Amino acid sequence: MAADAMGQRTEPDWDEIFMQAALQPDRWLDALATLASQTGSGHGQLIGVGGAREIPFNLVIDFDADLIDHFAASGWGAETHNFRVAASNRHVERGYYDPILHEDHYDRVIPHLASPDYLDWCEEIGIPFGCQTNLVIDNFGIVGLATLRNRKDGRTTAAQRRIFAHGAKAARRAVRLQEKLEGEQAKLLAGAFDAIQVSAFIVDVRGQLLAHSSGADAMLDAGDVRLAGRSIDAAGAPFTLRQAVQALIADGGLDHVRTRVATAEDRPQLVIEGFRLPERDWSLGKLPHAILIANGPRRDRAGVAHYLAAIYRLSPAEADIAVRLFEGKPRLRIAAERSVTAETLRGQIKQIYLKCGVDNEAGLMRLLAPILA
Repeated sequence: MAADAMGQRTEPDWDEIFMQAALQPDRWLDALATLASQTGSGHGQLIGVGGAREIPFNLVIDFDADLIDHFAASGWGAETHNFRVAASNRHVERGYYDPILHEDHYDRVIPHLASPDYLDWCEEIGIPFGCQTNLVIDNFGIVGLATLRNRKDGRTTAAQRRIFAHGAKAARRAVRLQEKLEGEQAKLLAGAFDAIQVSAFIVDVRGQLLAHSSGADAMLDAGDVRLAGRSIDAAGAPFTLRQAVQALIADGGLDHVRTRVATAEDRPQLVIEGFRLPERDWSLGKLPHAILIANGPRRDRAGVAHYLAAIYRLSPAEADIAVRLFEGKPRLRIAAERSVTAETLRGQIKQIYLKCGVDNEAGLMRLLAPILA
């Protein structure tokens, strides 16, 4: 803690710390580190599990990734084995969704665990103590905040729990903001496709519909595509639309899929192409994962540039460079045609790779092939 003019120790501005994390998710670990430091704890943790959350996530500062993988592989997220989960569930069942839980609460549930394995593991790696709270409980699952402590850190004190509560209040607002920002991305994408008059469906990593353009809405009204709950489907070959979506969201699945959707005899044929979006390190569960478009973009340079701008957020200059690279033009020639230096072009290409989620030119060519072929 810092000290004020009177020599009193003051807490940091938790709203500033956690709101920065919401706007720049790579700063969550910094925010968790501050929370851990201010509460005298070895580790800060943000964890998301259950429900329809995009993927479980488990951010822990100063913690070996292999330990997190071991935790997941051991199935210790169940309340029958995990005293932290058991304590939380006991309170949720009684209608208390976000209390600050700590060692006293853990002590009450530990005797009822089916196995001591998780407890022994916590002792082994040095996280038997700490405190926690639920930041969000909704149909996407639970987002929780915690500090983890070893025996040298000791059990949390009342003062440390008050600091944790102050940080948690700001973290709760930050999580809600980040979820909203993630959710808005699908709507922004749908609007971008409306602007270039392309019918598009945007789905999350579970294949559920997040948003769709007005052209796609017309396809739903015509019955070409069916909406069941939050899933889209249509008869087609070589895949049904549901199968195409599953191919895009499966682990190790396809980056691109193309299928012809069955339509009534008096209606034009409908080809739907799906593209997996670049992966993020982690999210709170509401980021777009794949896009399915009907009858594709025009294959002329302007049409493709508009498409790349919509799907990968490339600038007009970056989209034009990507097309020229696909055409096999040497970089020196591209730089001359665009009247930029070779150094400027290298920087622009680096940004293209970053936005498209590829590591090199070969990866970019594979990404562009189904669009430009």
